[in-house]
Amino acid sequence: MAAVKLEQYLASILDSTSLDTNEIRLKPEGHFNLLQAYLENHNSGIHRYQTSKLTLLYAATGSTKINTNRQNSELERGNLLILLDKCDYEVEKQDKSAILVKFELRAELAEKFFSGDLSSFNAKEQKVLRQIRTALKTDRSIKLNCSSMSQTSQVMRQIIDEYLKQNLFTRNLIMAEIAIMLISAIRNQEFEQVTAAQHRFAQSALDEYIDRNFSNITLNEAAKHFGLNPNYFSSLVKQKTGKSFVEHVDERRMQEARNLLARPDISVKEVIARVGYSGKSFFYKKFNEYYHETPVQMRAELFRQANINLK
Repeated sequence: MAAVKLEQYLASILDSTSLDTNEIRLKPEGHFNLLQAYLENHNSGIHRYQTSKLTLLYAATGSTKINTNRQNSELERGNLLILLDKCDYEVEKQDKSAILVKFELRAELAEKFFSGDLSSFNAKEQKVLRQIRTALKTDRSIKLNCSSMSQTSQVMRQIIDEYLKQNLFTRNLIMAEIAIMLISAIRNQEFEQVTAAQHRFAQSALDEYIDRNFSNITLNEAAKHFGLNPNYFSSLVKQKTGKSFVEHVDERRMQEARNLLARPDISVKEVIARVGYSGKSFFYKKFNEYYHETPVQMRAELFRQANINLK
């Protein structure tokens, strides 16, 4: 089934359901017990779960906000979230176009990568897989930032299609496809660097880095500083702090802008340049969103409080 047709089919299931359950089980045509698949319903309220098996959450379309063990993850189209058993998570918010597919895997599918013998892998691969296992034991979940056009997403669609159709050799194909999907996802995430760096990451270090570089900073340079893939770094910042990297940078720039506006020897134009914004209109927009007043209005109040009269 083509990707568009598959997504349309899954959307039609969500649109036609009259159930108020939080999830809708996808029933294959034949008897199948290797895994179970579900769609996240769009009924109201926060959907709370505790996993009983290794679980994969795949964002086929749209965007979904997931809370796992008090950490936030934004699953965008193509992203994958791996959850160990006994992991508490909440589906807090889905956009209207979101199709979130959940797979609960039998132990034989999960064992090879997450608990089984690693002797079939070379030394470098074993190191990566051990790091993943360590990270999973710590956080009970790992988010993989795969794009909708990645091999991981393409294979995931094949798994869903195969699960629904139940043709000859379905069991063998799905076992092979899950291995391909996980290997391609792990390889593309640069986990050898990610998992080691993740445990060194702390908000205090991020704040210190932004404090030194806020006027001339990029996501890619920050990710490189912490030894992380840019997509994963962006997700990790949001997960660990509750705010995006851009929000952290804007907050620091706004604080500096306020300090500079209190100085009568610095023009507003110079303030804009010093805090790192390239245009006046964009700076004014951000400033108003953050302080709910214009820079000119704030400067007037700061001068009044300091008894500064320029007339």
